[in-house]
Amino acid sequence: MTRSIPPSLAPVLEVLELNRPVTISRREMEGLVREAGVGWPVNVVIQRLSVLGWLRRTEARGVWEFLPAERAGAFSTDDPLLTLRATLKADPNVPVALALGSALWLLDLADRRPDVLEVALPPRSHIPAAIRRSYRVVRHKTHLPPVEVRGIPVHSPASVLVHLATRPTDVRSWAAVLEGLKELVSAAEDPDILTEVDGRTHATQVRFAYLICGIAPQLVERLGVQPRGKVWFGPRGPLRRHDSHWNIADTILPFPPSELGSQG
Repeated sequence: MTRSIPPSLAPVLEVLELNRPVTISRREMEGLVREAGVGWPVNVVIQRLSVLGWLRRTEARGVWEFLPAERAGAFSTDDPLLTLRATLKADPNVPVALALGSALWLLDLADRRPDVLEVALPPRSHIPAAIRRSYRVVRHKTHLPPVEVRGIPVHSPASVLVHLATRPTDVRSWAAVLEGLKELVSAAEDPDILTEVDGRTHATQVRFAYLICGIAPQLVERLGVQPRGKVWFGPRGPLRRHDSHWNIADTILPFPPSELGSQG
């Protein structure tokens, strides 16, 4: 597909090709049109560039994807993070971050990404419509700020670990998580783990200790978690196992996490 470049819009496209933004907001386009000396209203410029195949509307209101000339046509990227990028472009203050297996994927701690990416927002915070339509949304409040990877906010390894213990039912594939759990624990700094665990409920702390006791027994000892009443790991229902030490009723893990062994 050949895309034409009207002379009147050439200065705008020249800047877009030079800067290669993945997304561009209406406000950014206003500044670009003004600096390029184009006399058309910004809405007209956006409409013309869209019709000609240089811009494509995203799920986020007021944000477009730029389709550079190197794609040889008006083809959108296959980036599964596009809607998240566009949402944050529309409102950088949305408290959203990649979570769980999706965070592990972007942190290079998992080989495969989930079919539907998972994002977390704090409890009771507003979920933008674009996020709700495009991702699996879970609720979790971290004690640490997210890290930035490729321009995307991502839960840190310590935050992911504590999320696993806080809401085990948020996890879609525990087999995949356990496969990379040793690497995840290794990637998390002990001070970060202690910060994330501090102030959590006793049940969360017990689940956390149960989850990593075979991998990092010294860290568990430092936490000083003492088992008390029964704690469920997973939804209440038929048990897969009962851990007598931690008094954990495990209904969800495919095998005991203690079998993962120490990092040595």
